[in-house]
Amino acid sequence: MKYALVTGSTKGIGYAIAEKLIGRGFYVFFNYAHDDTVKIPFPEECRLLIKADLSTLNGVETLSDAILKKTNQLDCVVFNAGTTCREPFVDITYDNWQRVMDTNVNVPFFLLQKLSDSIAENGSLVFISSTLSLKPHAISIPYGVSKAAVNMLAMTLVKEFAPRGIRVNVLCPGFIETEWQKEKPEWLREKIASKVAVRRFGEPGEVADACMNLIDNSYINGTILTVDGGYDTE
Repeated sequence: MKYALVTGSTKGIGYAIAEKLIGRGFYVFFNYAHDDTVKIPFPEECRLLIKADLSTLNGVETLSDAILKKTNQLDCVVFNAGTTCREPFVDITYDNWQRVMDTNVNVPFFLLQKLSDSIAENGSLVFISSTLSLKPHAISIPYGVSKAAVNMLAMTLVKEFAPRGIRVNVLCPGFIETEWQKEKPEWLREKIASKVAVRRFGEPGEVADACMNLIDNSYINGTILTVDGGYDTE
Protein backbone atom coordinates (compact mmCIF):
# COMPACT_ATOMS: atom_id res chain seq x y z
CA MET A 1 0.00 0.00 0.00
CA LYS A 2 1.25 3.47 -0.92
CA TYR A 3 0.26 6.44 1.21
CA ALA A 4 -0.29 10.05 0.14
CA LEU A 5 -1.18 13.26 1.95
CA VAL A 6 -2.97 16.08 0.14
CA THR A 7 -3.59 19.15 2.28
CA GLY A 8 -6.70 21.21 1.64
CA SER A 9 -8.21 18.30 -0.25
CA THR A 10 -11.97 18.30 0.25
CA LYS A 11 -12.70 20.50 -2.77
CA GLY A 12 -11.22 22.11 -5.85
CA ILE A 13 -7.70 21.29 -6.99
CA GLY A 14 -6.80 19.37 -3.83
CA TYR A 15 -9.81 17.09 -4.14
CA ALA A 16 -9.11 16.44 -7.84
CA ILE A 17 -5.53 15.43 -7.00
CA ALA A 18 -6.62 13.21 -4.11
CA GLU A 19 -9.21 11.54 -6.34
CA LYS A 20 -6.55 10.77 -8.96
CA LEU A 21 -4.27 9.29 -6.29
CA ILE A 22 -7.01 7.02 -5.01
CA GLY A 23 -7.56 5.91 -8.60
CA ARG A 24 -3.87 4.96 -8.69
CA GLY A 25 -4.28 2.76 -5.62
CA PHE A 26 -2.95 5.16 -2.98
CA TYR A 27 -4.33 5.38 0.54
CA VAL A 28 -4.97 9.14 0.82
CA PHE A 29 -5.02 11.38 3.86
CA PHE A 30 -7.58 14.10 3.14
CA ASN A 31 -7.41 17.33 5.11
CA TYR A 32 -9.76 20.22 5.83
CA ALA A 33 -9.80 23.13 8.25
CA HIS A 34 -13.31 24.23 9.21
CA ASP A 35 -16.26 22.76 7.28
CA ASP A 36 -17.48 19.86 9.42
CA THR A 37 -20.26 19.09 6.93
CA VAL A 38 -17.78 17.87 4.33
CA LYS A 39 -18.16 14.31 3.09
CA ILE A 40 -15.67 12.23 1.07
CA PRO A 41 -17.31 9.64 -1.23
CA PHE A 42 -14.58 7.02 -0.93
CA PRO A 43 -14.54 3.92 1.29
CA GLU A 44 -12.67 4.18 4.58
CA GLU A 45 -10.23 1.46 3.59
CA CYS A 46 -8.60 3.86 1.13
CA ARG A 47 -8.75 7.20 2.92
CA LEU A 48 -8.74 9.10 6.20
CA LEU A 49 -10.29 12.55 6.62
CA ILE A 50 -8.42 14.75 9.11
CA LYS A 51 -9.55 18.11 10.45
CA ALA A 52 -6.53 20.37 10.99
CA ASP A 53 -6.27 24.14 10.56
CA LEU A 54 -3.10 24.57 8.54
CA SER A 55 -2.87 28.28 9.19
CA THR A 56 -1.44 27.40 12.61
CA LEU A 57 1.37 25.32 14.07
CA ASN A 58 -1.22 23.53 16.19
CA GLY A 59 -2.67 22.28 12.92
CA VAL A 60 0.73 20.83 12.02
CA GLU A 61 0.71 18.79 15.22
CA THR A 62 -2.87 17.63 14.77
CA LEU A 63 -2.36 16.52 11.17
CA SER A 64 1.02 14.88 11.61
CA ASP A 65 -0.04 13.02 14.75
CA ALA A 66 -3.10 11.57 12.98
CA ILE A 67 -1.00 10.44 10.01
CA LEU A 68 1.77 8.89 12.09
CA LYS A 69 -0.77 6.87 14.05
CA LYS A 70 -1.73 5.20 10.78
CA THR A 71 1.62 4.84 9.01
CA ASN A 72 5.29 5.78 9.16
CA GLN A 73 5.55 5.86 5.36
CA LEU A 74 4.39 8.62 3.05
CA ASP A 75 5.12 8.05 -0.62
CA CYS A 76 3.70 11.35 -1.76
CA VAL A 77 2.84 14.69 -0.18
CA VAL A 78 0.99 17.44 -2.02
CA PHE A 79 1.02 20.80 -0.22
CA ASN A 80 -2.17 22.32 -1.57
CA ALA A 81 -3.82 24.17 1.33
CA GLY A 82 -3.64 27.92 0.89
CA THR A 83 -5.33 31.23 1.46
CA THR A 84 -5.34 34.76 0.09
CA CYS A 85 -6.00 38.37 1.06
CA ARG A 86 -7.60 40.72 -1.45
CA GLU A 87 -7.38 43.92 0.58
CA PRO A 88 -5.92 46.96 -1.23
CA PHE A 89 -2.25 47.64 -0.57
CA VAL A 90 -2.92 50.46 1.91
CA ASP A 91 -5.41 48.36 3.89
CA ILE A 92 -3.36 45.20 4.39
CA THR A 93 -2.74 44.67 8.10
CA TYR A 94 0.14 42.78 9.67
CA ASP A 95 -2.26 40.09 10.84
CA ASN A 96 -3.64 39.61 7.30
CA TRP A 97 -0.13 39.46 5.86
CA GLN A 98 1.03 37.00 8.51
CA ARG A 99 -2.01 34.74 8.04
CA VAL A 100 -1.26 34.35 4.33
CA MET A 101 2.45 33.75 4.95
CA ASP A 102 1.76 31.22 7.69
CA THR A 103 -0.76 29.24 5.64
CA ASN A 104 1.08 29.29 2.32
CA VAL A 105 4.75 29.13 3.39
CA ASN A 106 5.48 28.66 7.08
CA VAL A 107 3.10 25.84 7.93
CA PRO A 108 4.04 23.72 4.87
CA PHE A 109 7.70 24.06 5.89
CA PHE A 110 7.12 22.92 9.47
CA LEU A 111 4.68 20.20 8.41
CA LEU A 112 7.31 18.76 6.08
CA GLN A 113 9.90 19.04 8.84
CA LYS A 114 7.60 17.08 11.15
CA LEU A 115 6.91 14.38 8.54
CA SER A 116 10.39 14.31 7.00
CA ASP A 117 11.51 11.01 8.50
CA SER A 118 8.35 9.34 7.18
CA ILE A 119 8.81 10.35 3.54
CA ALA A 120 9.63 7.14 1.68
CA GLU A 121 12.78 6.78 -0.38
CA ASN A 122 12.08 7.74 -4.00
CA GLY A 123 8.97 9.58 -2.82
CA SER A 124 7.51 12.74 -4.31
CA LEU A 125 6.80 16.18 -2.85
CA VAL A 126 4.65 18.63 -4.80
CA PHE A 127 4.01 22.21 -3.73
CA ILE A 128 0.95 23.85 -5.28
CA SER A 129 1.94 27.43 -6.03
CA SER A 130 0.36 29.80 -8.57
CA THR A 131 1.08 31.46 -11.88
CA LEU A 132 0.79 34.70 -9.85
CA SER A 133 4.06 33.72 -8.17
CA LEU A 134 5.73 34.31 -11.53
CA LYS A 135 3.69 37.17 -12.98
CA PRO A 136 3.13 40.24 -10.76
CA HIS A 137 -0.52 40.86 -9.99
CA ALA A 138 -1.71 43.64 -7.67
CA ILE A 139 -5.02 41.99 -6.76
CA SER A 140 -3.44 40.07 -3.88
CA ILE A 141 0.06 41.17 -2.99
CA PRO A 142 0.51 38.83 0.01
CA TYR A 143 -0.68 35.87 -2.06
CA GLY A 144 1.76 36.48 -4.92
CA VAL A 145 4.67 37.10 -2.57
CA SER A 146 3.90 34.01 -0.48
CA LYS A 147 3.61 31.78 -3.54
CA ALA A 148 6.93 33.11 -4.89
CA ALA A 149 8.40 32.09 -1.54
CA VAL A 150 6.86 28.62 -1.99
CA ASN A 151 8.72 28.28 -5.29
CA MET A 152 12.05 29.14 -3.69
CA LEU A 153 11.34 26.93 -0.68
CA ALA A 154 10.74 23.94 -2.93
CA MET A 155 13.81 24.58 -5.08
CA THR A 156 15.93 24.96 -1.95
CA LEU A 157 14.66 21.61 -0.66
CA VAL A 158 15.68 19.69 -3.79
CA LYS A 159 19.23 19.04 -2.59
CA GLU A 160 18.03 18.45 0.97
CA PHE A 161 16.03 15.41 -0.14
CA ALA A 162 18.14 14.24 -3.08
CA PRO A 163 20.22 11.73 -1.03
CA ARG A 164 17.02 9.79 -0.34
CA GLY A 165 15.84 9.91 -3.93
CA ILE A 166 12.90 12.14 -2.96
CA ARG A 167 11.90 14.54 -5.70
CA VAL A 168 10.57 18.06 -5.05
CA ASN A 169 8.55 19.94 -7.64
CA VAL A 170 6.20 22.91 -7.90
CA LEU A 171 2.93 23.18 -9.79
CA CYS A 172 1.69 26.68 -10.67
CA PRO A 173 -1.97 26.69 -11.70
CA GLY A 174 -3.52 29.72 -13.32
CA PHE A 175 -7.18 30.66 -12.99
CA ILE A 176 -9.01 27.39 -12.30
CA GLU A 177 -12.75 26.74 -11.88
CA THR A 178 -12.75 26.52 -8.08
CA GLU A 179 -14.95 28.25 -5.51
CA TRP A 180 -12.49 31.14 -5.35
CA GLN A 181 -13.02 31.87 -9.04
CA LYS A 182 -16.72 31.05 -9.30
CA GLU A 183 -17.46 33.74 -6.70
CA LYS A 184 -16.08 36.43 -9.01
CA PRO A 185 -18.59 38.62 -10.91
CA GLU A 186 -19.12 37.60 -14.51
CA TRP A 187 -17.56 40.76 -15.95
CA LEU A 188 -14.34 40.02 -14.08
CA ARG A 189 -14.33 36.37 -15.11
CA GLU A 190 -14.68 37.44 -18.74
CA LYS A 191 -11.83 39.93 -18.35
CA ILE A 192 -9.57 37.25 -16.88
CA ALA A 193 -10.51 34.70 -19.55
CA SER A 194 -9.66 37.25 -22.25
CA LYS A 195 -6.07 37.28 -20.94
CA VAL A 196 -5.75 33.50 -21.24
CA ALA A 197 -4.54 32.22 -24.60
CA VAL A 198 -7.07 29.37 -24.60
CA ARG A 199 -9.81 31.87 -23.58
CA ARG A 200 -11.17 29.99 -20.58
CA PHE A 201 -10.55 29.03 -16.98
CA GLY A 202 -8.91 25.68 -16.34
CA GLU A 203 -10.56 22.67 -14.72
CA PRO A 204 -9.30 21.11 -11.45
CA GLY A 205 -8.88 17.80 -13.25
CA GLU A 206 -6.48 19.36 -15.74
CA VAL A 207 -4.28 20.57 -12.88
CA ALA A 208 -4.54 17.14 -11.23
CA ASP A 209 -3.36 15.48 -14.45
CA ALA A 210 -0.27 17.69 -14.44
CA CYS A 211 0.33 16.88 -10.78
CA MET A 212 0.20 13.16 -11.55
CA ASN A 213 2.88 13.67 -14.18
CA LEU A 214 5.15 15.28 -11.56
CA ILE A 215 4.46 12.40 -9.18
CA ASP A 216 4.88 9.61 -11.74
CA ASN A 217 7.87 10.79 -13.76
CA SER A 218 11.01 9.82 -11.86
CA TYR A 219 13.21 12.23 -13.85
CA ILE A 220 11.22 15.38 -13.13
CA ASN A 221 12.86 17.10 -10.17
CA GLY A 222 13.40 20.72 -9.18
CA THR A 223 10.82 21.86 -11.73
CA ILE A 224 8.31 24.70 -11.62
CA LEU A 225 5.50 23.63 -13.94
CA THR A 226 2.95 26.23 -15.03
CA VAL A 227 -0.58 25.12 -15.94
CA ASP A 228 -2.39 28.35 -16.80
CA GLY A 229 -3.61 28.09 -20.38
CA GLY A 230 -1.14 30.74 -21.47
CA TYR A 231 -2.07 33.50 -19.01
CA ASP A 232 -0.53 36.91 -19.62
CA THR A 233 -0.90 39.86 -17.26
CA GLU A 234 -0.23 42.43 -19.97
